[in-house]
Amino acid sequence: MGRNVVLVTGATGLIGHAVAKRLVGEGRQVRALVRDAARAAKLLPKEVELVTGDVTEPASIAPAMAGVDLVFHAAGMPEQWQTDDGVFDRVNRQGTVNVLSAALEAKVRRVVYTSTMDVFAAPRAGTLVESRIDDEPKPTAYERSKQAAEREAEVIRARGLDVVYVNPSAVYGPSPVHVGLNDVFIRLLNRKMPLAPPGGMSVVYVDGCAEAHLAAAEKGRNGERYLLADTHVSNAMLAKTILEIGVPGRSPPPTAPAWLLGVVASASAPLARVFGFKPMIAPGQLSFVLWDVRVDASKAQRELGFVPQDLRDGVEKTIAFLRAERLVPPA
Repeated sequence: MGRNVVLVTGATGLIGHAVAKRLVGEGRQVRALVRDAARAAKLLPKEVELVTGDVTEPASIAPAMAGVDLVFHAAGMPEQWQTDDGVFDRVNRQGTVNVLSAALEAKVRRVVYTSTMDVFAAPRAGTLVESRIDDEPKPTAYERSKQAAEREAEVIRARGLDVVYVNPSAVYGPSPVHVGLNDVFIRLLNRKMPLAPPGGMSVVYVDGCAEAHLAAAEKGRNGERYLLADTHVSNAMLAKTILEIGVPGRSPPPTAPAWLLGVVASASAPLARVFGFKPMIAPGQLSFVLWDVRVDASKAQRELGFVPQDLRDGVEKTIAFLRAERLVPPA
Protein backbone atom coordinates (compact mmCIF):
# COMPACT_ATOMS: atom_id res chain seq x y z
CA MET A 1 0.00 0.00 0.00
CA GLY A 2 1.32 3.46 -0.88
CA ARG A 3 1.92 5.82 1.97
CA ASN A 4 0.19 9.10 1.23
CA VAL A 5 -2.29 9.51 4.07
CA VAL A 6 -1.89 12.28 6.64
CA LEU A 7 -3.38 11.48 10.05
CA VAL A 8 -4.52 14.27 12.36
CA THR A 9 -5.39 13.71 16.00
CA GLY A 10 -7.34 16.46 17.74
CA ALA A 11 -8.93 17.48 14.44
CA THR A 12 -12.03 18.86 16.16
CA GLY A 13 -9.94 21.05 18.46
CA LEU A 14 -8.46 24.49 17.97
CA ILE A 15 -5.13 23.68 16.31
CA GLY A 16 -5.92 20.26 14.83
CA HIS A 17 -9.01 21.61 13.08
CA ALA A 18 -7.03 24.39 11.41
CA VAL A 19 -4.30 21.91 10.39
CA ALA A 20 -6.83 19.50 8.87
CA LYS A 21 -8.50 22.25 6.86
CA ARG A 22 -5.16 23.44 5.47
CA LEU A 23 -4.15 19.94 4.50
CA VAL A 24 -7.42 19.48 2.62
CA GLY A 25 -6.87 22.83 0.93
CA GLU A 26 -3.51 21.55 -0.31
CA GLY A 27 -5.16 18.47 -1.79
CA ARG A 28 -3.74 16.04 0.75
CA GLN A 29 -5.46 12.80 1.70
CA VAL A 30 -6.47 13.51 5.29
CA ARG A 31 -7.64 11.12 7.96
CA ALA A 32 -8.79 12.13 11.45
CA LEU A 33 -8.92 10.04 14.60
CA VAL A 34 -12.14 11.16 16.31
CA ARG A 35 -14.12 10.04 19.32
CA ASP A 36 -17.51 11.08 17.89
CA ALA A 37 -17.75 10.63 14.12
CA ALA A 38 -21.20 12.21 13.88
CA ARG A 39 -20.03 15.38 15.59
CA ALA A 40 -16.75 15.45 13.64
CA ALA A 41 -18.62 15.14 10.33
CA LYS A 42 -20.36 18.44 11.07
CA LEU A 43 -17.11 20.22 11.87
CA LEU A 44 -14.56 18.93 9.34
CA PRO A 45 -14.40 19.21 5.54
CA LYS A 46 -16.24 16.35 3.83
CA GLU A 47 -12.96 15.19 2.28
CA VAL A 48 -11.59 14.15 5.67
CA GLU A 49 -11.79 10.41 6.34
CA LEU A 50 -13.06 9.80 9.87
CA VAL A 51 -11.78 6.90 11.96
CA THR A 52 -13.40 6.39 15.34
CA GLY A 53 -10.91 6.07 18.15
CA ASP A 54 -9.35 7.71 21.18
CA VAL A 55 -5.74 8.55 21.96
CA THR A 56 -6.20 6.95 25.38
CA GLU A 57 -7.20 3.62 23.80
CA PRO A 58 -4.16 2.11 22.00
CA ALA A 59 -6.16 -0.58 20.18
CA SER A 60 -8.23 2.10 18.44
CA ILE A 61 -5.17 3.95 17.13
CA ALA A 62 -3.44 1.20 15.16
CA PRO A 63 -6.12 0.90 12.42
CA ALA A 64 -5.93 4.67 11.84
CA MET A 65 -2.21 4.39 11.05
CA ALA A 66 -2.65 2.15 8.00
CA GLY A 67 -0.99 3.74 4.96
CA VAL A 68 -0.04 6.86 6.93
CA ASP A 69 3.01 8.86 5.87
CA LEU A 70 2.72 11.78 8.28
CA VAL A 71 1.01 12.36 11.64
CA PHE A 72 0.00 15.64 13.22
CA HIS A 73 -0.57 14.81 16.87
CA ALA A 74 -2.60 17.78 18.09
CA ALA A 75 -4.95 15.96 20.46
CA GLY A 76 -4.64 17.05 24.04
CA MET A 77 -6.39 18.42 27.08
CA PRO A 78 -5.70 22.16 27.06
CA GLU A 79 -5.18 24.18 30.20
CA GLN A 80 -8.67 24.79 31.49
CA TRP A 81 -10.58 23.83 34.57
CA GLN A 82 -10.93 20.08 35.19
CA THR A 83 -12.34 18.64 38.39
CA ASP A 84 -10.06 15.61 37.92
CA ASP A 85 -6.45 16.68 37.37
CA GLY A 86 -5.59 13.12 36.36
CA VAL A 87 -7.20 13.66 32.97
CA PHE A 88 -4.23 15.79 31.92
CA ASP A 89 -1.80 12.90 32.40
CA ARG A 90 -4.12 10.35 30.76
CA VAL A 91 -4.66 12.44 27.64
CA ASN A 92 -1.51 14.52 27.29
CA ARG A 93 1.20 12.13 28.44
CA GLN A 94 -0.23 8.65 27.94
CA GLY A 95 -2.14 9.69 24.83
CA THR A 96 1.12 10.89 23.31
CA VAL A 97 2.84 7.62 24.21
CA ASN A 98 0.01 5.70 22.55
CA VAL A 99 -0.01 7.74 19.33
CA LEU A 100 3.76 7.87 18.91
CA SER A 101 4.17 4.17 19.71
CA ALA A 102 1.59 3.33 17.05
CA ALA A 103 3.36 5.64 14.58
CA LEU A 104 6.69 3.92 15.28
CA GLU A 105 5.13 0.50 14.81
CA ALA A 106 3.53 1.62 11.52
CA LYS A 107 6.85 3.09 10.29
CA VAL A 108 5.38 6.56 9.81
CA ARG A 109 7.84 8.96 8.19
CA ARG A 110 7.37 11.83 10.66
CA VAL A 111 5.22 13.01 13.57
CA VAL A 112 4.63 16.71 14.18
CA TYR A 113 3.71 16.95 17.86
CA THR A 114 1.80 19.96 19.21
CA SER A 115 3.41 20.72 22.55
CA THR A 116 3.37 24.04 24.41
CA MET A 117 5.50 27.01 25.41
CA ASP A 118 5.01 25.90 29.02
CA VAL A 119 7.76 23.25 28.87
CA PHE A 120 10.47 25.92 28.72
CA ALA A 121 12.13 27.80 31.56
CA ALA A 122 12.23 31.53 32.18
CA PRO A 123 11.81 33.79 35.20
CA ARG A 124 8.64 35.84 35.55
CA ALA A 125 8.46 38.38 32.71
CA GLY A 126 11.49 36.70 31.12
CA THR A 127 11.94 35.32 27.60
CA LEU A 128 11.49 31.74 26.43
CA VAL A 129 13.89 30.16 23.95
CA GLU A 130 14.03 26.58 22.69
CA SER A 131 17.37 25.79 24.31
CA ARG A 132 16.08 26.24 27.87
CA ILE A 133 13.89 23.24 28.72
CA ASP A 134 12.57 23.36 32.28
CA ASP A 135 13.74 20.26 34.15
CA GLU A 136 11.86 21.23 37.31
CA PRO A 137 8.21 20.22 37.75
CA LYS A 138 5.88 23.00 36.67
CA PRO A 139 3.20 24.34 39.04
CA THR A 140 0.11 22.96 37.27
CA ALA A 141 -1.08 19.48 36.34
CA TYR A 142 -1.49 20.56 32.71
CA GLU A 143 2.09 21.82 32.47
CA ARG A 144 3.53 18.76 34.20
CA SER A 145 1.62 16.49 31.81
CA LYS A 146 3.12 18.28 28.81
CA GLN A 147 6.61 18.11 30.30
CA ALA A 148 6.14 14.37 30.81
CA ALA A 149 4.74 13.95 27.29
CA GLU A 150 7.86 15.48 25.75
CA ARG A 151 10.09 13.24 27.83
CA GLU A 152 8.12 10.18 26.69
CA ALA A 153 8.27 11.38 23.09
CA GLU A 154 12.05 11.62 23.31
CA VAL A 155 12.25 8.00 24.47
CA ILE A 156 10.22 6.88 21.45
CA ARG A 157 12.21 9.15 19.13
CA ALA A 158 15.39 7.47 20.34
CA ARG A 159 13.92 4.19 19.10
CA GLY A 160 13.79 5.56 15.54
CA LEU A 161 10.69 7.73 15.17
CA ASP A 162 11.17 11.15 13.51
CA VAL A 163 9.49 13.75 15.75
CA VAL A 164 9.32 17.52 15.37
CA TYR A 165 7.92 19.58 18.24
CA VAL A 166 5.82 22.71 17.76
CA ASN A 167 5.44 24.79 20.94
CA PRO A 168 2.75 27.45 20.55
CA SER A 169 2.01 30.23 22.97
CA ALA A 170 -1.64 31.00 23.85
CA VAL A 171 -3.62 30.22 20.67
CA TYR A 172 -6.81 32.04 19.64
CA GLY A 173 -9.02 32.33 16.57
CA PRO A 174 -11.81 30.53 14.68
CA SER A 175 -12.36 27.08 16.18
CA PRO A 176 -15.02 24.45 16.91
CA VAL A 177 -14.13 24.73 20.62
CA HIS A 178 -13.95 27.84 22.74
CA VAL A 179 -11.58 27.42 25.65
CA GLY A 180 -8.58 29.38 26.84
CA LEU A 181 -8.11 32.69 25.06
CA ASN A 182 -11.26 32.31 22.94
CA ASP A 183 -13.25 32.05 26.17
CA VAL A 184 -11.82 35.43 27.18
CA PHE A 185 -13.26 36.98 23.99
CA ILE A 186 -16.67 35.44 24.66
CA ARG A 187 -16.90 36.42 28.32
CA LEU A 188 -15.62 39.93 27.67
CA LEU A 189 -17.98 40.65 24.76
CA ASN A 190 -20.92 39.18 26.70
CA ARG A 191 -20.20 41.41 29.72
CA LYS A 192 -19.26 38.43 31.89
CA MET A 193 -15.77 39.60 32.82
CA PRO A 194 -16.05 42.20 35.59
CA LEU A 195 -12.30 42.22 36.19
CA ALA A 196 -9.30 41.62 33.96
CA PRO A 197 -6.50 39.49 35.40
CA PRO A 198 -3.09 41.09 35.88
CA GLY A 199 -0.05 40.03 33.91
CA GLY A 200 -0.09 39.02 30.28
CA MET A 201 0.93 36.39 27.78
CA SER A 202 2.41 35.69 24.38
CA VAL A 203 -0.29 34.89 21.83
CA VAL A 204 -0.49 33.34 18.37
CA TYR A 205 -3.37 33.42 15.88
CA VAL A 206 -4.54 29.95 14.88
CA ASP A 207 -4.01 30.32 11.11
CA GLY A 208 -0.32 31.14 11.45
CA CYS A 209 0.03 28.41 14.05
CA ALA A 210 -1.43 25.84 11.64
CA GLU A 211 0.75 27.03 8.77
CA ALA A 212 3.80 26.60 10.98
CA HIS A 213 2.74 23.02 11.72
CA LEU A 214 2.62 22.22 8.01
CA ALA A 215 5.99 23.89 7.53
CA ALA A 216 7.40 21.83 10.41
CA ALA A 217 6.37 18.68 8.55
CA GLU A 218 8.49 19.65 5.55
CA LYS A 219 11.23 21.91 6.91
CA GLY A 220 11.51 21.05 10.58
CA ARG A 221 14.44 19.07 11.91
CA ASN A 222 14.05 15.80 13.76
CA GLY A 223 14.09 16.40 17.51
CA GLU A 224 13.93 20.19 17.24
CA ARG A 225 11.43 22.42 19.02
CA TYR A 226 9.83 25.51 17.49
CA LEU A 227 8.23 28.19 19.65
CA LEU A 228 5.38 30.17 18.07
CA ALA A 229 4.12 33.61 19.06
CA ASP A 230 2.89 36.68 17.23
CA THR A 231 3.44 39.11 20.09
CA HIS A 232 3.22 39.58 23.84
CA VAL A 233 0.25 41.47 25.24
CA SER A 234 -0.84 42.43 28.73
CA ASN A 235 -4.29 41.24 29.73
CA ALA A 236 -5.36 44.86 30.18
CA MET A 237 -4.24 45.73 26.64
CA LEU A 238 -5.84 42.59 25.20
CA ALA A 239 -9.19 43.50 26.80
CA LYS A 240 -8.85 47.07 25.55
CA THR A 241 -8.11 45.88 22.00
CA ILE A 242 -11.02 43.41 21.94
CA LEU A 243 -13.48 46.07 23.10
CA GLU A 244 -12.08 48.80 20.82
CA ILE A 245 -12.74 46.54 17.84
CA GLY A 246 -15.84 44.72 19.06
CA VAL A 247 -17.70 47.34 21.08
CA PRO A 248 -16.25 50.79 20.38
CA GLY A 249 -16.81 53.12 23.30
CA ARG A 250 -17.11 50.47 26.00
CA SER A 251 -14.51 50.80 28.72
CA PRO A 252 -12.42 47.73 29.52
CA PRO A 253 -12.85 46.15 32.95
CA PRO A 254 -10.43 47.23 35.67
CA THR A 255 -7.44 45.02 36.38
CA ALA A 256 -7.78 42.97 39.53
CA PRO A 257 -4.84 42.89 41.94
CA ALA A 258 -2.93 39.63 41.89
CA TRP A 259 -3.48 39.01 45.61
CA LEU A 260 -7.27 39.22 45.20
CA LEU A 261 -7.37 36.73 42.34
CA GLY A 262 -5.01 34.49 44.29
CA VAL A 263 -7.50 34.39 47.15
CA VAL A 264 -10.39 33.77 44.76
CA ALA A 265 -8.56 31.00 42.88
CA SER A 266 -7.40 29.24 46.05
CA ALA A 267 -10.78 29.41 47.74
CA SER A 268 -12.93 28.49 44.75
CA ALA A 269 -10.94 25.51 43.44
CA PRO A 270 -11.84 23.07 46.26
CA LEU A 271 -15.49 24.18 46.18
CA ALA A 272 -15.61 23.82 42.39
CA ARG A 273 -14.42 20.24 42.65
CA VAL A 274 -17.13 19.40 45.17
CA PHE A 275 -20.03 21.24 43.57
CA GLY A 276 -19.06 20.91 39.92
CA PHE A 277 -18.94 24.55 38.85
CA LYS A 278 -16.21 26.32 36.86
CA PRO A 279 -14.24 28.82 38.96
CA MET A 280 -13.94 32.40 37.76
CA ILE A 281 -10.19 31.80 37.45
CA ALA A 282 -8.47 28.51 38.17
CA PRO A 283 -5.13 28.47 40.01
CA GLY A 284 -3.39 27.18 36.88
CA GLN A 285 -4.78 29.97 34.74
CA LEU A 286 -3.68 32.59 37.26
CA SER A 287 -0.24 31.02 37.47
CA PHE A 288 0.13 31.26 33.68
CA VAL A 289 -0.85 34.93 33.32
CA LEU A 290 1.31 35.95 36.26
CA TRP A 291 4.27 34.16 34.68
CA ASP A 292 3.93 36.84 31.97
CA VAL A 293 6.77 35.58 29.78
CA ARG A 294 7.74 36.64 26.27
CA VAL A 295 8.30 34.06 23.53
CA ASP A 296 11.21 34.35 21.13
CA ALA A 297 9.81 32.91 17.87
CA SER A 298 12.84 33.80 15.75
CA LYS A 299 13.83 30.15 15.23
CA ALA A 300 10.42 29.35 13.73
CA GLN A 301 10.62 32.46 11.57
CA ARG A 302 14.09 31.51 10.37
CA GLU A 303 13.62 27.77 9.79
CA LEU A 304 9.88 27.39 9.13
CA GLY A 305 9.07 30.72 7.53
CA PHE A 306 6.64 31.55 10.33
CA VAL A 307 5.09 35.01 9.88
CA PRO A 308 3.58 36.65 13.00
CA GLN A 309 0.00 37.90 12.70
CA ASP A 310 -0.85 41.49 13.60
CA LEU A 311 -2.79 41.40 16.88
CA ARG A 312 -5.56 43.75 15.78
CA ASP A 313 -6.11 41.79 12.57
CA GLY A 314 -6.31 38.55 14.54
CA VAL A 315 -8.72 40.04 17.06
CA GLU A 316 -10.93 41.42 14.28
CA LYS A 317 -11.10 38.04 12.52
CA THR A 318 -11.85 36.23 15.78
CA ILE A 319 -14.68 38.59 16.69
CA ALA A 320 -16.17 38.25 13.19
CA PHE A 321 -16.11 34.46 13.56
CA LEU A 322 -17.68 34.53 17.03
CA ARG A 323 -20.43 36.79 15.74
CA ALA A 324 -21.10 34.51 12.78
CA GLU A 325 -21.42 31.64 15.28
CA ARG A 326 -23.76 33.80 17.42
CA LEU A 327 -21.54 33.34 20.46
CA VAL A 328 -21.27 37.10 21.05
CA PRO A 329 -23.69 39.98 20.37
CA PRO A 330 -23.87 41.41 16.83
CA ALA A 331 -22.14 44.66 15.99
